[in-house]
Amino acid sequence: MSEENIELVRYVTEEGLNKGNLSFVDDVFSPEYEVHTAGLQLPKGPEAFKMAVEFWKQAFPDFTCGIQEMFASGDLVGLRFRTTGTHTGPLMWMPPTGESFVVEGVDLHRVRDGQVVESWISDDFPRILFELGIVAEPTPPAGAAPPEGVALPKAS
Repeated sequence: MSEENIELVRYVTEEGLNKGNLSFVDDVFSPEYEVHTAGLQLPKGPEAFKMAVEFWKQAFPDFTCGIQEMFASGDLVGLRFRTTGTHTGPLMWMPPTGESFVVEGVDLHRVRDGQVVESWISDDFPRILFELGIVAEPTPPAGAAPPEGVALPKAS
């Protein structure tokens, strides 16, 4: 069953997120589907996935989610990914910047009886805003030193 669950999540990622095809969504997402993500309330059911795809594809028509690694344990499927996109459409109230982003993350999906019933999404939205130049990355105060043993990356 684990391999079937992995293939379902792979199909959802490739067809839905990458190709923007939503024709299958009502069949593979439970009517009780629930999304857990920081700071965002989505309705229950397949509509939540449709709204997420439309959100990303409107702002980033070339949005892609590259699967780097997948695993399953019981009814859970983990997905390590790299998302990319170019900001050519409106992102909420923010006009297009023409800038691109590359962000990595890990999501977890629960699959039961051939349907996705629950997802935990780890969008790194602040990183996306930094890379698009919409929000400036925070910088430590002058003279501040990192904790002992921690090296900060050098500014480019």
